[in-house]
Amino acid sequence: MSKERLNRTLRIKKRLVAITSVLLALTLMTTIGFNADFAAYAEGENNTETTQAAEQTTTEQTTTEQKDTEQTQAAQTGETQTTDTQNAEAAGETQPANGTEAGTAQPAEQAPAEGGAVTEDEVDPAEFTDDIPTDLDYTRTASMPEVSSSSYIVMSGSTSEVVIKHHAQRKMSPGRMTMLMTAMVVLDNMYNDRELENTVEITDKIAEYGTSFKVGESVKVGDLLSAMLVGGSEEAAEALSRYSASKRKIFIKMMNSKAMELGLMDTQFANPTGEYSTKQYSTAADCAVIAQAAIRYQKIQKIFELPSVEFEVTSKDVSRAVGFRSTNPLLVADRPSTLYKYTKGGISGALGAPVKASQFAGIATVDDMQLIVILMDSKADKLAQEAKGLLEYGDTKVTKNVIVEANTKVGTVRIKGGQETKAAVYTATKGFAYVPPEGSEDLISKEVYVYNDLVAPVKDGDKVGEYKIYVADELKGTVDLIVKKNISTGWFPSQYYISNRQTVIICVVLALILLLVARILYVRWRKRKMREARRERKLQEIALQQLEIDEDRKRRNWTYTSSYDKVAPRTGDLRREAEEEAEKAKELKKQKRATRATRAERRKAAKARKTMQTQAVDNTTANTDKATRTVITDKPDE
Repeated sequence: MSKERLNRTLRIKKRLVAITSVLLALTLMTTIGFNADFAAYAEGENNTETTQAAEQTTTEQTTTEQKDTEQTQAAQTGETQTTDTQNAEAAGETQPANGTEAGTAQPAEQAPAEGGAVTEDEVDPAEFTDDIPTDLDYTRTASMPEVSSSSYIVMSGSTSEVVIKHHAQRKMSPGRMTMLMTAMVVLDNMYNDRELENTVEITDKIAEYGTSFKVGESVKVGDLLSAMLVGGSEEAAEALSRYSASKRKIFIKMMNSKAMELGLMDTQFANPTGEYSTKQYSTAADCAVIAQAAIRYQKIQKIFELPSVEFEVTSKDVSRAVGFRSTNPLLVADRPSTLYKYTKGGISGALGAPVKASQFAGIATVDDMQLIVILMDSKADKLAQEAKGLLEYGDTKVTKNVIVEANTKVGTVRIKGGQETKAAVYTATKGFAYVPPEGSEDLISKEVYVYNDLVAPVKDGDKVGEYKIYVADELKGTVDLIVKKNISTGWFPSQYYISNRQTVIICVVLALILLLVARILYVRWRKRKMREARRERKLQEIALQQLEIDEDRKRRNWTYTSSYDKVAPRTGDLRREAEEEAEKAKELKKQKRATRATRAERRKAAKARKTMQTQAVDNTTANTDKATRTVITDKPDE
């Protein structure tokens, strides 16, 4: 035990002794008073004065003992304060709590934690030097655990608040946490999710990194992602890097570009597997940001929650099963006490020679608050317990300022090729925001970002966007946006964002329009037919009349006609007259058109003549003015 911890332990013991002394004094006083009252009651009223004198004497004795105890406690407190002051003056800094970095000497109640987070320095009972109340309660829902890791951090993935940290900026080997960056780059390079069904052939170079796969076997890209994120397979990481980029070096450049995009200034990658290299390093703070970015990928979220995976690999039409067990000690552990029910994923692994240590990145969600814990260079046998303790302690210290509730409708999303082309969008969880003590809540802003390239089918719970929370225009947290219905593939018009219901409505409207047009055409045809029928009947009546007249004349042998004998014209004459009338109408129309054309020509000619006359008058006037000016100019002065 170090000297600093020994001094802290002695101070706590002294205070506990003082508190115990006070409690014993109070107990003794209560017992003596009770005995005196009982004795007075037994002796009766005759001994009242004696009893009162005895009680007064006892009270004075008890008061004296209490004063002595308080003086002793004050002396001990003074000694403790003197010791603390001397230690602070000698060291020039406050005593750091277990597992935290030393800071500038400040009172515990005035030293703000970095990023506004409450650290163990603020709640350590050894740092209080004020008067200690007699009812002080040292029990807490969670206490800061003892951590053996060289560097660690607990950060809120929901708000980016740093809750606990220790040497978080120390550059160290990231180990298997590198695979989180590998997975993100692979998913970023994919055209769509159908690429997960593509296969990768295991080559000799890939097989050198492990024994899970054999040379010549074909493995799906999605299965390789599962093997890497669940089982920490280095073979899978190498295979994915060669699949995603044409060369391994190009993929490593992509990883470093992604790190720069995330603002990681203390991170550099030299391989996709996490194998130890002096050219590959990161910090606990940067690894926390990597984990925060990785968990936003829905594919990584689903894989992280799996305790194990098993899939088929093929080689020359021969398949075999390959399985991997999760490396997350909070999800799968030999001891049930190290399991953490709120864990949502994690990856761990031990570094090889020359460094023998374990690295761990874990993610947990408690009441929709996402916490990320990073342990670097930790002892393998203490990794799970320390990670669980840090997560439990961090949950009690993280700031939970709710910005948006879960299941809140924030908009709609367009879906191409679906039976429904629009769907309501809801927040999957609560949204939180953290503002430093020196800031204002006015710095918080929100943005709803919905994917615009969503293609059916869509399942209930699928991520379709993000609810982004900014503090001072800097992205600090996101909430997944999901749909709450299954939308299957629609008919052909859905490719143009026309849903099945809209297609039915459009078809019904078009059918009604066609029926209306057909009805109109039918009515016109029916009227025309009726007119023709009436004309035919009239012509028949005229023909019958003419026939009757002809028969009557023939019967009477009547050949003479006079002006008073009005004979109906024959049918042939009527038709000829109708044709002549039609011809006359056409000729009349032609004459009218010709007359209109002639009149138009005449108007144009008149307008042209008028224009020419106007120009001639203008020219004459101009010439006259010019001649007048010339005469005036040439006239000699008188």
